[in-house]
Amino acid sequence: MSNSAYKNESLNCKGEVEKSYFVVSVGDALTEEQVFLDGEGDLIYPKRNEHSFRVDMPMNTTQTDKRDAIIRATVKLISEYGFHGAPMAMVAKEACVGAGTIYRYFKDKDHLVAEIFLGLDSELKKTLLVEYDMTLSIRDRFLHLCLGVFRYGVTNPSEFKFIEQFYHSPYGTSLYREKLYCCACKTDDDPLGQVFLAGQEQRVIKDLPVAVLLALAIGPIVFLIKDHINGLVQLGEGTITDTIAACWDAVKR
Repeated sequence: MSNSAYKNESLNCKGEVEKSYFVVSVGDALTEEQVFLDGEGDLIYPKRNEHSFRVDMPMNTTQTDKRDAIIRATVKLISEYGFHGAPMAMVAKEACVGAGTIYRYFKDKDHLVAEIFLGLDSELKKTLLVEYDMTLSIRDRFLHLCLGVFRYGVTNPSEFKFIEQFYHSPYGTSLYREKLYCCACKTDDDPLGQVFLAGQEQRVIKDLPVAVLLALAIGPIVFLIKDHINGLVQLGEGTITDTIAACWDAVKR
């Protein structure tokens, strides 16, 4: 089955030429997907997974719901400039909507940020739980979840940076406390937290507070993903596997 690419050029709301390429799989029932071409003319698909907001795709409010355009613009700007560097006026410009349009969907910036986080957090959890088997050993469940964090961060850099910044901002402080509380109360809200608690009951995880275990396990992963996004390191499968194994060594008895 072969693919054919078609090119379209148009001006976006900023007066910039926006090139779109559409690929049609011959034999499929009118399947179209927006892609990009590199300098050699090869097809490059946007970095995303099935749960992504697709932040890296060009915005076109004639094809995309304005609410989604606002969300994608906010994620993109906050991931690049931080919460204070992404005022609502800048979000509106990036989303190609009027400033007042944002308030038709969100009460204020706090509401917008909170809604985005809840959506991304839900998507991340869904990604981590794909093919997740509760009957596996504590070690294998830990490795599966950590690998999921790596893959989500590498394939969804803007979303990952948004989540990471959220947890380390005043917006996320209360939710982080709630996250730790849920782990302490043995709810099913956080799969990794539940692995820690189950591992402690089975005497295979160190008897440390969940906050410390999260720092030992996820801290190095977040650090490496951020360096990868910033172009400082390249994360191959070998590096990822070795890092996850080292994180396991840090929390196991």
